[in-house]
Amino acid sequence: MEYLIGIDVGSTNFKAIACRPDGKVLTEARRPGATTYKENGWAELDPMRLWRGVAACIKEVAENLPDDKCIGVGIASNGEDVIVDADGNPVYPTIRWFDTRTARIAASWDKFGLERVYKITGIRPNPVAGIPKMQWIKENAPEAYKKARWWISIQGFVGMRLTGEAKTSWCNACRTMAFDLEKRDWSDEILDAAGISRELFPQPVRSGECVGYVTPQASEETGLPIGTPVYAGGIDYACGTFATGIIKSGQLLDSTGTSEQIVAVVDQPQTAPQYIEDNFTSVTYVVNDKYYMMGQIISSGGIFEWFKNTFPGATFDELVAEAEKMPIGSHGVMMLPYFSGRYTLGSDPASRGAFVGLTRAATRGDFVRALIEGLCFEMKAIIDRTQEISGSKVNSIYAIGGAANSPFWLQMKADVSGLRVYHRKVHESAAFGAAMLAGLGSGIYESPEDAVAKVSEHIPETVYEPDAARHLTYMKIYEKLYTQMYPALRQLNEGITAMQEDLADDAPEQE
Repeated sequence: MEYLIGIDVGSTNFKAIACRPDGKVLTEARRPGATTYKENGWAELDPMRLWRGVAACIKEVAENLPDDKCIGVGIASNGEDVIVDADGNPVYPTIRWFDTRTARIAASWDKFGLERVYKITGIRPNPVAGIPKMQWIKENAPEAYKKARWWISIQGFVGMRLTGEAKTSWCNACRTMAFDLEKRDWSDEILDAAGISRELFPQPVRSGECVGYVTPQASEETGLPIGTPVYAGGIDYACGTFATGIIKSGQLLDSTGTSEQIVAVVDQPQTAPQYIEDNFTSVTYVVNDKYYMMGQIISSGGIFEWFKNTFPGATFDELVAEAEKMPIGSHGVMMLPYFSGRYTLGSDPASRGAFVGLTRAATRGDFVRALIEGLCFEMKAIIDRTQEISGSKVNSIYAIGGAANSPFWLQMKADVSGLRVYHRKVHESAAFGAAMLAGLGSGIYESPEDAVAKVSEHIPETVYEPDAARHLTYMKIYEKLYTQMYPALRQLNEGITAMQEDLADDAPEQE
């Protein structure tokens, strides 16, 4: 029997799955991530430890299927990068995406022009992007920088360890802040401004394109046969979006975990200067030469987890059951979900979360329902702005993540948005999407549409239709009240944030 392998090099775990071309998962393996946290707040990853973890996952999967044939490997990863020498060996630890040591360098791109960077790359300069990290290494670790031969995405690094070839997907290349969306190639203008040689950057390739074949050394480390083809994947959430069945414009993914990513597939990058303050990411997608716009609610399921842990005594299911008994509008209680600041729709780190409309009659169920309603209203606001910027209509939502475990929450997403919501139970969606890209590249699937059709048999799906009457009620609350909450509290939250900083500075030292 033939099978595909999908790899997900995530922030917390490294995973590999094997699945048949029809989507049935045969076996899987995982290893824990390896982040090292420094006293100064830095966070780093040892790339070779990462590779050993990924290789162990692949080997376990291959050993579980000794009589079957792997016909392709696809790789998904987060957006981080590895700097390696001419032999492919790392010369400096990977700086994790949430490490803020590059904040000063990212801010220096103001001089170049934020709008120009956004127009070229679809990314507003920020500490997460690859270029500020590389500039930091050049400035602070010059000996490591001198040894550098390749600055390559983690997805490309794993592919290089498997094949000896240095290539990276367009999708991963976008996260560097050096990829020209229109040319689909590295931007000489950005690299010249950064003072970084183009020669350090690997060949960018379309997701699903073959990057090479398993070498004898990689075969020993992973158990895969020499010559097994390896295919470019993409950013983890983009691969997961493909696995969910999103392949054309008008489809949108809502992934609700600790944070919430709202990803809409579009025909063209939306990088006009007037939209930069909305803080959407607009970069290449993994299939059909499409692009995607991504908005984010920084705290989503994390707010629910905070509530459950801060006011203990009930499980997730029990809290949702209490919320379900409350009427629409939660007896006047409302929640603003900026518990970790505001990102999309206008970055505002000083913004804070809030519960308003409280009386002594408010119950725990009111709080929980207000929490879920507030998150659905924020999702609605991001979807509306996505449609305004792209000029295209969103016609459906595909929901995954923690919220997808609650039919009540999913039905509310449909009722608030007025859109049909699909819940597809995709197992390990990022790795599964990477495996689908390998199948697409190998010719097993004739097209992305064919891939989605063939794997659908083994992916259970539930559809939530919006209720017209409930939608109208939610829209009264949304338009008259929710849209007014952020502007009404903005100045107050700026004062609160400033006061917190002043009090922290004035606080006496603890003995």
